[in-house]
Amino acid sequence: MSPALVTYIALVTAIGGYILSGSVEGFLALGWMPLLAWIVVSLVAESLWLQTITGKAMESMASSVDISLLVLLGYKPAVCIVAIAFALANVFFSKRVWYKAIFNAGQNVIALTVAGLAFSLLGGRPLASEGGLEAFRGLHGPGLILPWVVAIVAYFVANTLLVSGAVALQSGRKLFTTWREEYLNAHSALGSAALFFLSPLVVVSYLAIGFFGLIFFFVPLMLIKEAGARYIDLEKAHNQMVSSERLAAKGEMAAEIAHEINNYLAAISGRAQLFMMNAPTMTPEKAQDGARIIFEQARQMGILVRGLVDFSHKETRLQPTQLNDVIRRTVEFITPQNKYERVSFDLDLEAGLPETNLDPAQVQQVLLNLFSNAADALRPLNSADPRILVTTRFVGGDAVEVRVEDNGPGIPADAMSKLFEPSFTTKPEGHGFGLSTCYRIVKNHGGTINVENVLRSGARFTVNFPVRKAA
Repeated sequence: MSPALVTYIALVTAIGGYILSGSVEGFLALGWMPLLAWIVVSLVAESLWLQTITGKAMESMASSVDISLLVLLGYKPAVCIVAIAFALANVFFSKRVWYKAIFNAGQNVIALTVAGLAFSLLGGRPLASEGGLEAFRGLHGPGLILPWVVAIVAYFVANTLLVSGAVALQSGRKLFTTWREEYLNAHSALGSAALFFLSPLVVVSYLAIGFFGLIFFFVPLMLIKEAGARYIDLEKAHNQMVSSERLAAKGEMAAEIAHEINNYLAAISGRAQLFMMNAPTMTPEKAQDGARIIFEQARQMGILVRGLVDFSHKETRLQPTQLNDVIRRTVEFITPQNKYERVSFDLDLEAGLPETNLDPAQVQQVLLNLFSNAADALRPLNSADPRILVTTRFVGGDAVEVRVEDNGPGIPADAMSKLFEPSFTTKPEGHGFGLSTCYRIVKNHGGTINVENVLRSGARFTVNFPVRKAA
């Protein structure tokens, strides 16, 4: 661990310990039997954890119980119960490394304290000590809802920021980038909202029936955990499919690129030998001509290498991007390959196309798939003029559109509806993941992809990406 991370863990742990030391009196005032029962309830809730989508952090499904304890008992008893339950959960369930365990305990205590202070400042009072269910029924509007909602927001922000701080220090990422990637994505935000807004169910069930009423809480919580785990498994399977398609595409290009690099190296090596043989008698014009040829061959090799580097990473990295530049680089990257030897590219790229947030490598993957499919469709025709037309337009005021159209035979009607399904292919040697991966990448960017046959021409793929203005 880095010194900064060690210091951060020590600081969070110390603050959590200080808060606990000042909360023991309020904790013991509840009596042993209620305390033991609440510790068991919180322990069961602490056993329900989920990985975040990136797998680098965890989401606690105990947040509903934590907020409910705050509303029912006040934050001082709540932080002690949560800390004890968390320590027991670490022994019996999660078995974290000791420094992670004490950090997470301190982080939970701090987050619940921040939420409790917000709840108290807005007039919230512990319901279990103020008339129970009757007190709950007597509170309407801002008297209960506002403090409760503010406490939920404060708990979420404090809890996730504290965890994100540790992950950021460990991984070398920026704090707010980590926070956004781990906890502010749509899945995590919706899941957290669902958990937090289950807390009224805990409160009402306990006030109306007692501890047995909490069964009505834990059953839906376990269903949420199961649904969340299935979603994360699905995302991992999708990422694996994208990675497999990328490897397959690299394999198909490897022979072509190796052949081209050998050609470039042969030209460079030949010119270098001529330099060595004729250096004493070579005129300046001849020397300049030979150096120019070596430079041009090296530049072409550089284009190939840069294209492979752009194509290599698999995670999504959204950044302000000019779509026209990505198209030009991709076409420049593939045209030396034998597959495109007879194919002409016509680029009709609208000038002044607005920047949009894209992952250039993943957009390049979409283009490579579409170009490769078009070239495969053109190859058997032996046409005198095989062409691929690439067009970009700014449409509707909020989207950029790219069209890839060939003058091949088009797509069979019976294949049109299944074209983007995984494992579906019309090629004898195809694996069927190319277009399905394109579909997923475009969807993950918030865009659309469609296909149609063009009259007296071939197939046309139309991709739309939304324009997101920078904040």
